[in-house]
Amino acid sequence: MSLICIIAGLLLERMLETLQQLRNFQWFEKYSQWMINHMPGLIEQGASSVVILLLPVMLLAGLIQNILADTFFDIFSLIYGFVVFVYCLGPGDLDKEIDCFLTARETADEDMAHKCASAIMGEDASRSPDQQIVDVTQNILYQSNDRFFAVIFWFVVLGPFGALLYRLTSYTSKRSNNKTLTAAARRLKAILAWAPAHLVAVGYALTGNYEGASEGFKGKQKKDELNESNYNTLVSAGLGALKNCTPGEETACIRSTRGLVLRTLIVWLALIALLTLMGWTS
Repeated sequence: MSLICIIAGLLLERMLETLQQLRNFQWFEKYSQWMINHMPGLIEQGASSVVILLLPVMLLAGLIQNILADTFFDIFSLIYGFVVFVYCLGPGDLDKEIDCFLTARETADEDMAHKCASAIMGEDASRSPDQQIVDVTQNILYQSNDRFFAVIFWFVVLGPFGALLYRLTSYTSKRSNNKTLTAAARRLKAILAWAPAHLVAVGYALTGNYEGASEGFKGKQKKDELNESNYNTLVSAGLGALKNCTPGEETACIRSTRGLVLRTLIVWLALIALLTLMGWTS
């Protein structure tokens, strides 16, 4: 079931351009605000605040998952898993954003390049073309984990429950207006992202320059903050694994980065298929 949902979800993500507009989290924002208003002590709980916030939603998601399991030949469970998986991807299509950036750079459309680079990074990008290339390259390597690799990992491990847990945690870490919740969500997201980030780094090494990736990983800067550590793991291994990234070939470097991520994704899907055949995952 997991493999079918993942492949179908990734294909739909690529083919349906309006999908991002349907991925609406306003319900969660209203729910979060309601919880803060009716539980004044929530934001005083520190690290546990995000757990308390997510608990009702995750209990409901787990209950639905459990009720649908092994009923009517798993058809309803398959549909539920597919819908939740697709909803938890993104929120934007990284591949389309890369296409947008490459087109803008090749046509010297600086405003569009800045817009597309900002979309890839999830924050305001530099106006400097050279810095944009560097930032976009690094963020493709990093954002691929947040956008789909971590979602895939937790979907395989815990089903729809896991995918939704990761996405809501990630969303809270970026969009919450409360500093306590943001900090707590960042810590939880870093914990959830650690395992998939390291598996993605291994994928970069296997599908790119292994020696370069290994050296990059060993030589990465040590960071006490786990989010920064995850970022350095992905970027150091990814940059080390890349080829065709010489000065003057900036767009080729971006294309190589996307190719590296795609090859890593294929390796992940092949591994999931193997685990499914062996009966280690559903």
